[in-house]
Amino acid sequence: MGKSIDNIFFCSFATNRNNCKTIHNKLNTNMLKVKIFLGLTIFAIVAASCSRKAEYIKYSGPTQGTMFNITYCSDTNYNAEIDSLLQAFCRSLSNYDSTSLISRINRNETDSLDALAEEFFRVSKEVWANTDGYFDVTVAPIVNAWGFGWKRHETHIPDSIEIDSLLQHIGMDKLEIANGKIVKHDPDIQIITNAIAQGMSVDYVSDFLKSKGITNFLVEIGGEIYCSGINAKGEKWNIGVDKPIEGSGYDYRENQIVIHMSDMAVNTSGNYRKFIEEGGKKFGHSINPTTGYPAENEMISATVVYPDCIRADAYATAFMVMGAEKAMEIVESIDGMEAYFIIHENGETKTMESKGFSIYE
Repeated sequence: MGKSIDNIFFCSFATNRNNCKTIHNKLNTNMLKVKIFLGLTIFAIVAASCSRKAEYIKYSGPTQGTMFNITYCSDTNYNAEIDSLLQAFCRSLSNYDSTSLISRINRNETDSLDALAEEFFRVSKEVWANTDGYFDVTVAPIVNAWGFGWKRHETHIPDSIEIDSLLQHIGMDKLEIANGKIVKHDPDIQIITNAIAQGMSVDYVSDFLKSKGITNFLVEIGGEIYCSGINAKGEKWNIGVDKPIEGSGYDYRENQIVIHMSDMAVNTSGNYRKFIEEGGKKFGHSINPTTGYPAENEMISATVVYPDCIRADAYATAFMVMGAEKAMEIVESIDGMEAYFIIHENGETKTMESKGFSIYE
């Protein structure tokens, strides 16, 4: 800036050399004062910012029968607020809390919805419609009958009579939301939140962090993830997609691939960890709501990348039920969605990915 001012000055006042020299000396003195002032101001700003330097805070704990792992860059610790948010979420939508709103709705003790429950039903119905019913949160009675829900009992294989009886009470078309209330056209309708709640809670915490002006963070709850900005190394976040190893759990995992992303959510659903076995046959936990039986297709795991985690979670669940070909058609029809499938076909494990998925590899 000083150089450009000097150049303009000499061009403008070259006609009077003495006046020019006097004015130039005064200007140099003033410019020196300005530079000293600016230097002190910048130093003060830098010193202040260093004293309040934001750090990457890591916070983990139990929630919804699983674990959460949250990393965020901030000069303020929001761990207590995060705890409160997760507790509030469970009070609304946890099937495992007998006093929660969704538990009371299932027992027909109330029909009133809070904001979280309204959002849950709105998105659930949207995905149900977009997947031809392969995603259906009213499948709760059948999921419980197979032993994959919140009602704990000895594992058994329900017979066709039991399944047919329960199927009469399944279907998102049997309920609607009106004026902040749920209307059940069948009082025996029950709701399971597992297939969408963890992804929804990821968005819930992420929205809170954004509201505090935090731009660099990662929220992971039970494997469902949303990441924003950059990590502590100044890079996009690195997310491992699990290799489908039977018997692997939260503490024992291997990566199939590692993807690099920012400002997106990712969810992986699979049948290789949660299943029951009888007579040498394995039954995965992905229940087909149209048949009442665990899905039998080539899908081993479905990874979905999308701008929000609630839909990434819901669609990954539906894709496991419907199979790879139909699932990929839906992926390619939805703006912003990409997917990576691991399938078992003709005795061989293979992978499929959507056209745009490579940008994350």
